[in-house]
Amino acid sequence: MTILHRGKTSTKRLLNNGHPETRESTCRVPYDIVEIILAHLTCDLGTLKASSSTCRSWYTVALPHIFHTLTLRRDEPSFIGDKLGLTSSRDRFKPLSRLHERGLMPLVKEIRVLSYPWFIPEAFSRHDLRYFSAFTNVQRLVLRRLRIDHFIPGVERYFKHFSPTLRSITLYHPYCTPRQLSYFLSLFSTLDDIEIVGIPIESPITIVPDTALVPFSAPKLRGQLLLYAFHKVDAWTYLIASCGGLRFRHMHLTWVGGCAPVLFEACAETLEILRISAAEDIAGAWFCMGLSVDSS
Repeated sequence: MTILHRGKTSTKRLLNNGHPETRESTCRVPYDIVEIILAHLTCDLGTLKASSSTCRSWYTVALPHIFHTLTLRRDEPSFIGDKLGLTSSRDRFKPLSRLHERGLMPLVKEIRVLSYPWFIPEAFSRHDLRYFSAFTNVQRLVLRRLRIDHFIPGVERYFKHFSPTLRSITLYHPYCTPRQLSYFLSLFSTLDDIEIVGIPIESPITIVPDTALVPFSAPKLRGQLLLYAFHKVDAWTYLIASCGGLRFRHMHLTWVGGCAPVLFEACAETLEILRISAAEDIAGAWFCMGLSVDSS
């Protein structure tokens, strides 16, 4: 597994050596001005990395930008994997312990899990789970091909600590049943934005019957919903039932089939912006709004 930090900064130096050795007196720019300058460098990560070596003040301001996003992937060792020697399976989560030791975990606001199929409960040792559970300020999760069905029962052991702060979640081709998906999303009580790409594959794993999955909470769901090639209507009927309705203000739908009318009706009172990209979804919107469809 390789762990990449935003900006490809020299993580070995940051984790092992702490702040730069440059004397603080060499920085004559006021702290608030430094914040303004570095805020404009978030898209120029090479310059941001170089700025972190200027002096202690610049390092302190740059650090939250550098460690804003943590990407977990299991592939050929590269960059940090090479530098830290993370080539064996037992070292999968070792960089998390380094982050924890240096007190950098609170800086991580977004976690991306981009590889498959290594990210399953069996991949976590007791110590790995301890470190993974130490992220306390994550606001966004991006999960590719997450085996939700493998995490049930006991999904809260691995994801519950994100609930107080998580605002946005993106799922690419999640492996689960519609009810399992609704159950997983109900774990995050502060969740506002949802993006789902691809149709969930209903896995044969049924350790716990779907009917026994009682929702954890009623997420806020007041932000944005983006769906692409997602047709599982039951996922929304279950979520609507557990949340007492949906309150999305923005929706972008593409090839969602029968989900469109259900979502339109659920968000009729809160919806402000609606974008529809497929003909069948447009037809569903017109029908839900009481408009006729001209097929000519």
